[in-house]
Amino acid sequence: MELLGRVYAVIGAAGILTALTFVSLLIGVLVHGMILLMAGKPIDDYLRKKGHEIYEPGSAK
Repeated sequence: MELLGRVYAVIGAAGILTALTFVSLLIGVLVHGMILLMAGKPIDDYLRKKGHEIYEPGSAK
């Protein structure tokens, strides 16, 4: 019976660690995504300086 309790304890601990890792990665991806979305104008300006054409909505090219 003690062995069964230890097995359940290991499974529970692994589940909690997995959930914490998943949530940390999810929050990190969301934060980086928000930063990239807010930095659209500086990224466009940087690419324009490099000589790349920036797509303008409504332009027929």
